[in-house]
Parts: sequence; structure tokens; C-alpha cells
Amino acid sequence: MSEPTPDLARAFFRHLLDRFAATVVDKRSALEMQVVGGVLGQLGIVDRDSFLGHFATTVGRRIYVPFDIGVPTEGWSLWSQMMACAHECQHVVQYDRLGPVRVAWQYIGSTAARARLEAEAYRCQLELHFWRTGQLLAPHALASLLKSYGVTDADVQVAETILRLSGESVRRGAVINRASSVALDWLKANAPDLRVEA
Repeated sequence: MSEPTPDLARAFFRHLLDRFAATVVDKRSALEMQVVGGVLGQLGIVDRDSFLGHFATTVGRRIYVPFDIGVPTEGWSLWSQMMACAHECQHVVQYDRLGPVRVAWQYIGSTAARARLEAEAYRCQLELHFWRTGQLLAPHALASLLKSYGVTDADVQVAETILRLSGESVRRGAVINRASSVALDWLKANAPDLRVEA
């Protein structure tokens, strides 16, 4: 199993962004994200500094990332950047499926709906990581990340259950998310050496 290169990570982003008609914006310098971070902090959803520095965020078709694509940093390896890209593209799929008003209302207006939307997007990490390593990410660890999203403990438990059930399907070869399907098709064609030897 080889490691992603900066050029590979950038090519992966270009492909997914093109397929989902999305664009990337540097979250660290985006004024609108400063405002959103303040609002989310006021609503108790997520701390403003954590929101700006540790989370990729998708609004409509704009994906805001707190890193330079293809430049690994602490907390953002090239593989984690690639998994984040698939995760955020799944939010674009949700935007297309639900429409802008409904997805915004669900995400902001209901902690349970927010947790479900995020659990669906976290399934991309399950699917990509399993393809690459043959191992499942721990559903509890993924669901625990939602604590930073201002959801309840019950919401986290539901998300963990969703991810655990999804993991059983992934282990049997299922690729459920549209963004994961596009990502894995590209990886199989362009970077098969990233996958662990069978």
C-alpha cells in the first residue's frame, strides 16, 4: 500500500469537484465563514475557532477547507484531505436531493437531522478507508466527532448505530454513498496501489 502524493490528492479533488459541480474555497480567509462560525457559536452548534480551523464545511456547492489541498499538515494528511473531499461532496449530494431550503432547515433546525446528515457523510470515510486498508473505522470514534456539532448524546448514539450498520454493509462490499462511488471509481483507475494488498 503506497501513500498519496500531493499531485494525486490535487487530481482527486479536481475530479470530484468537477463531477459534483462544486468549488473549493479556503475557509481560513473566507469572510462568510467568519460570520457563519460566529452564528454557529452563538447557537451552541460548534465553537467558532474549532469550526474555522478543524472542519471542512459545505454550503450549497461551495466546499470550504481549512488546509491547502495537497499540502499535508498536522491533522490533515493527504489521505484525510481526500476522505474529507468525498465527505463534503456527499453533502453536495444531500443539497441536490433535499434542496437548499430543506437541507439548511434540517441542518440548523434539528440536532437529530444534523446528526443523520453528518452520519451519512461520515459513511464516505467508512467506505474509502475500508477500500484502502481492508479495515473499518470505529463507528464510535466517527460518531463521537459529532459532539463538536452541538448535537445531543442521543443523536450521537443514533449516528453510531447508523455507522455500525453501514459498516456491516461496507464489510460485505457495499458502496452506498454517491460521492464514495465516484471517488472509488477514480481511485481504482488512477491509484490502485493505495489499496492494501489482498
